This record gives sequence, C-alpha cells and structure tokens, in this order.
Amino acid sequence: MKNKSLFIKITILLSTLLVGIFTGQQAFADDRTIDIVIHKQLWDQAPDAAIQNTGAADQDIKDPIEGVGFTIYDITEDYYKLVKGSDETTTIQMIQENVADYQKIIRGQGLTDEKGTIKFSQLPKSSGGKNAVYLIVETALPDPEKVEVEKAAEPLVVALPVYEMSTDGKTYTDKELATVHLYPKNVGTIVEKPVTPTKHKKPSKPKKRLPQTGEAKSFLGILGILLIGTAIILWRKHSLRNK
Repeated sequence: MKNKSLFIKITILLSTLLVGIFTGQQAFADDRTIDIVIHKQLWDQAPDAAIQNTGAADQDIKDPIEGVGFTIYDITEDYYKLVKGSDETTTIQMIQENVADYQKIIRGQGLTDEKGTIKFSQLPKSSGGKNAVYLIVETALPDPEKVEVEKAAEPLVVALPVYEMSTDGKTYTDKELATVHLYPKNVGTIVEKPVTPTKHKKPSKPKKRLPQTGEAKSFLGILGILLIGTAIILWRKHSLRNK
C-alpha cells in the first residue's frame, strides 16, 4: 500500500516537472521570436515625411487596400557588412535604393486581407548570432480595377530589436516590442464602379394617318344629289313616253 502511494506521488511530481519544463521552453521560444504586422492603406497624395513607423498599432487606417503582396527577406548578413563602414541611416538608404540586390533569403510572403493587413508570425529575433534585420518589399500590386496606384510604397528595413515609443513621441523606452506594426503607404485613388444606366424602352412610332379635313364627306354628299337628280329625270322621261 505504501509502495502504491509512493508511486502515485512520484508520478504527480514528474508530471509537474514536465509541464514546467515544456512551459519554460515555450516561453523561451516566444522570447526569441517576433511578429510583424503590415497595415496597408491608400493616400491621395504623398504622406507627410514626419509620419513615421514607430512599431506601435496607433495609426488609423482610412482606406485599407486588399490584395497587396508583400515579401519579407532576412538581410542580416548584408546589413552588418554595409553598416561597418557607414551609419544606420545611410545603410538603410543604400539598401532601399538597391533593393533587388538583397532579395535573397525569404522568410515569408502573402497578400493583405480586406482590412489591409498581413501578419508575419514568429520571425527569429536573431540570425547568424546577431540581431536580425528584415527587408519588407511590396511585390504585388492590388487589382487595378479597384485601386489605381500612382506610387508604390518604399521598401522597409526593420533592424531588431524595436522598442516602444515613449509618450512624448520623440524617444524610446527600454521595453522591447513583441509585435511590430508597420504602415507602408501607397499614393493612388480608389476606382469607383461605373453605374449602369437604366435602359428605357423606345417609344413606338405612331402609324401615319392622313389628316381629317372633311373633303370625303363633301364629295359623297354631292354624288348622292347627282344620283337622285338623274333618277328623277329618267322617271319623268319614262312617264312622258307612256302618255
């Protein structure tokens, strides 16, 4: 009986330890990945340069665009090679100007939904032992029958880690974001669907008729008088012959 009780206690203890181990591993795995959410919207003119992607989900989407394709690339190795002899801003500009040279390692791709969003989940925070750097490129335009795009969005470079913006909107806190929200912007217009006009039946042409002048009735009256007069004359001649 004691052995059975001891066995049950050991089993419960091992189960608890295993749950703790797996939970810890899951939390560790989550800490080593990040989600990037793209919010795609349309602008009727080039947006103000002061509007920046802070990583926070705090911008209102007025005209979301569905069906825009995005591909995310791992450019960690190339980025760190370039930044050695330069600075971060210059390096990012160089990558954006020569984006085709860095579209090598694909980490995800897809189309925006009806809300204009697409999510790249569980992207590694590190690559090759360094903080990961990702390049996000707009690789497919929306349906031209729905949206006329005049200017595509510029490629985005995300160098991890990304920290939360402070309330003053100028500096960053030491809190690392687990989900980064980005807002690439297109300049263009939404195509209005043409309204099909209602077909109206053509009015039927009236049959042509001669105007009613009364001339026919006058002719018939004269003809009747002549016939009566002729009959009277013939009757008188016939009467005279019989006398």
